[in-house]
Amino acid sequence: MKKYVASALVVCSISYVDAQKIAVKKDSVKTENIEEVVLTSSYGTQKLKEEVVGSIVTLTSNDIVTAQPYESLDKMIAGLASGVQIGNNSELAKPVNINIRGLGSLVPLNGFLGTSTQPLIIVDGIIIREDQPFDEAFFDGGSSAEMNINPLARFNPDNIETINILKDAAAVSLYGAEAANGVILITTKKGKRGKPSYSISSQYGVSQSINKVKYLNGQQYAQLFNDYNKNNSASGTGNYPWNGTDVNWFDVMNSNGDFFRTNFSVSGGMKHFNYRVGIDYSKNNEAKIINSLEKKGIDATLGLDYGKLKVNLYAAFNNLYKFQPNTYFNFILAPDRPVYDASGNFSLSGNAGIPNPLAAAYQNISDVDNNSLLSSLNVNYELFKNFKINTLFGVDISDKTNRDWKSGLNQSGIANKVNGRSRVSLSDASKWNLSTNLSYERNFAEKQHIDVIAGAEIRQDQDFKEVHSGTNFVVFDTYQDPSLALNTLTYRSLTQKNSGRSFFGQLNYDYKKKYFFSGSLRRDESSTFGPDTNASFNGGLGTSWVITNENFMSRQSVISFLRIRTSYGMTGNSRIGSYRSSGLYNIYQNGFDYDFPYSYPDSSSPPNRLLSWEKNEKWNIGLDFSLFNKVDFTVEAFRNNLSDMVVSRDIPLESGYSSAEINGGAMYNQGIEFSMRAKWISKSNFRWNSNFNISSVQNKVTDLIGLGDDYSVAALARAQKIGSSTSAIWGYQWLGVNPSNGQDMYLVNGEAKDANQFTPKASDYSIIGNSQPDLIGGFSNSFNYKKFSLSFLINFEIGGDVLIQGELIDKYSILFNRNMSVNALDYWQNPGDIVSNRKPTNKAVLANSTKYIYDNTHVKLQNINFSYQLPLDRIKNSFIKNASIFLDCTNVLYWYKQKSPADKNGIREFRYLYPEMRTFSFGFKANF
Repeated sequence: MKKYVASALVVCSISYVDAQKIAVKKDSVKTENIEEVVLTSSYGTQKLKEEVVGSIVTLTSNDIVTAQPYESLDKMIAGLASGVQIGNNSELAKPVNINIRGLGSLVPLNGFLGTSTQPLIIVDGIIIREDQPFDEAFFDGGSSAEMNINPLARFNPDNIETINILKDAAAVSLYGAEAANGVILITTKKGKRGKPSYSISSQYGVSQSINKVKYLNGQQYAQLFNDYNKNNSASGTGNYPWNGTDVNWFDVMNSNGDFFRTNFSVSGGMKHFNYRVGIDYSKNNEAKIINSLEKKGIDATLGLDYGKLKVNLYAAFNNLYKFQPNTYFNFILAPDRPVYDASGNFSLSGNAGIPNPLAAAYQNISDVDNNSLLSSLNVNYELFKNFKINTLFGVDISDKTNRDWKSGLNQSGIANKVNGRSRVSLSDASKWNLSTNLSYERNFAEKQHIDVIAGAEIRQDQDFKEVHSGTNFVVFDTYQDPSLALNTLTYRSLTQKNSGRSFFGQLNYDYKKKYFFSGSLRRDESSTFGPDTNASFNGGLGTSWVITNENFMSRQSVISFLRIRTSYGMTGNSRIGSYRSSGLYNIYQNGFDYDFPYSYPDSSSPPNRLLSWEKNEKWNIGLDFSLFNKVDFTVEAFRNNLSDMVVSRDIPLESGYSSAEINGGAMYNQGIEFSMRAKWISKSNFRWNSNFNISSVQNKVTDLIGLGDDYSVAALARAQKIGSSTSAIWGYQWLGVNPSNGQDMYLVNGEAKDANQFTPKASDYSIIGNSQPDLIGGFSNSFNYKKFSLSFLINFEIGGDVLIQGELIDKYSILFNRNMSVNALDYWQNPGDIVSNRKPTNKAVLANSTKYIYDNTHVKLQNINFSYQLPLDRIKNSFIKNASIFLDCTNVLYWYKQKSPADKNGIREFRYLYPEMRTFSFGFKANF
């Protein structure tokens, strides 16, 4: 099936302006921290720290321990920035999940994909594309769809120079309709003038799964299954004796893994030219047997600084290969099913659709091969004194092949008249942005400074996907292309394309370095929206007062820096998908007798010419202060009012459609952030630095259109209801197991009822939890004593609930082919039993209940790193400038507030069914 929709989009830009050059005394204590330069946009705008009006968190390469054996940068910075919640996905290279100051949109109730809640990520001017699924079969991210990957896994974290996280309106308004969820600016390392400098590093480690789920052994399983059969049979007999086999399938499918990474770079420069070239390689063999992730990359940066002309070229090629045939690692088979038969071959221990998982791991193929190119060209020229023109072009190209082969040798590929299943998904995607801007700055009246920027930008995002699938093959023991299938070959394709242009302007003014003002305005146009509403104006205002530059502060020495700032502005969110406002057509290639393509309207959703931009009104007030020039504090309060959110609403079938896309929701996020950076001790032979941050976010739905009280499917337990949090979990209050009859009991409209005494319905739901933590934060320390260094990173969440899948606890109907956790053994057998689980029967489980709600409050010791600088100064004429060796441990330790019951599983074990890995590694770094 193909879908074609003509479209044209429009978007905006920013510009280039140099940070002011301010003369400061070398011995000035007060200006030591102020001289730090902060990048404020991807187009070259930068300011000194004291001049920044917006809310920006800056992380440098010194803040990030890149020795952590993670495949992507987002996992390395968890807990380092206030107000930034990074979802911990234990599966390697899965799509990124970063929330800056709360969730950026309503959670879709139907499980379909909605508006993007992810921040805009920009690397050296390149707007990074999101690898997201589409709302179509074979492309929706499900088990039969292509594998999506994390865009931040596509480049080398060791190349990072700085990360700037933009949060409030004053900081993000230059990006207009793209900036509702915040902006992350990543700058890579550049070459420096001088002789060639070489750097090499290597690291090796061993991994093991942690916080493993405890399952029933063979005898326990037989006992439970026997009682289950007894309770479901007319005769009341079980007749399921234990056969003596006892296989721990979790241990079979999870073992020890290893990790290897190496990097090499060369950099240098001459009077007008600088360069840096790097290569990197890493391979992570997971603790999940067979599964692995391999990355290869090469990047280059070239810079030219000749008179009035400055040119920077960046290019990075990356190949990411993910091999994941161990897809049944958590479909734990019954422990009385053998791994091998009497002949030593893999036993057909599974059932239709659920195979012997070890056989599937070795006989099936599931992989993704992704080649990507990131490149940008930035040209800056000074036309006249203080007047510059800047042009930036960035492109992100990705080509991905995803194969999924279910062998005819195991039950995943065996069915009625079917031997083998094959699917190949192809994706060809690109995103480019081109901007030109003018900048002018001037000092006047000796005490005032002004800079102005103005520019325009165009961009385009296109993603073409196709899938080939087929079943039943003559040769079914090895991989077969879908085109060789004996049964019907299925082919579908889908293209998402949008484009845009924007125009912007910004004015920055300061008086005596005390009073600062910033204002920006941006007009965006986008093909994503209806033709009547495809333009939007956004902008922001910000002011700050550096109080320590006032005369009355000059006589004290305690407060070395004090500033208050505030901002207000409006941004939007245009990342809603390419065609949610359009009327779509399905195209069939062989519909008529004459083999002529034909098309017909898609009945899922009608066109909506009035579908418009989501709006995000941002308020922020912040206080920055430093004590004794050693400890820096920041306190901020914010509120983001979101309106006109794009949602899907059911409509009468008489219209010819099942649902419609409208601007039908409003909500807010509000919270407080606190952060501290301290240089406690800064001696020549001993240094001690600390970072701490903590923040809170609350959200609430304030308006809904075209909807009463609606609730999602049980697996999500979500709802959209005015006055309630968007992250609330809805369901029934579980009261325990009735000792007299073994029935689950629930609170229904204020009355205790057994499960067989009522029919569950959404109108009886109440809030039973909230997935949004009350507080999130992190704490890091680094110690340097002579040539020894030690650092650790802790992150934490206080509050926040998790709804666990109940199938491992008391969904006894899965026993016919799968094992359950040891929690299932505590079940009702006789009247008077005080137990945690109901009588084992085949009756459906009420998934939306407090029985499966767990408190996710935890503290995680994420990383410990110890290094030693080799004493090369004792070696005469050594060609090595410096070298160090290090030890590293990641995912060191968890502490959960809610403890796991003795000999049972709790939140610690149930939190990640794809188990996390603890990795111990060692390595070296050298520069020469």
